[in-house]
Amino acid sequence: MDKLTMRAFNKLQKREHLLRVLRGQRQLGRITREAFKTDSLKIIERYQLSDEEQRAYERYAVIQRQRKRK
Repeated sequence: MDKLTMRAFNKLQKREHLLRVLRGQRQLGRITREAFKTDSLKIIERYQLSDEEQRAYERYAVIQRQRKRK
């Protein structure tokens, strides 16, 4: 896996982790619905994949699907 693909995976993992934590806080009532919406949008925007990272991630996914078929 090249550096670009690793960077994409790291961004996606961080984004999912932070969103999961935020959802947990919302379920426990620690933050309001409005705060949840604004914070989740900030997280999604901050960890959005660049075009190059998106292509690398999709290319990796295609390769993995081809390997599983064999």
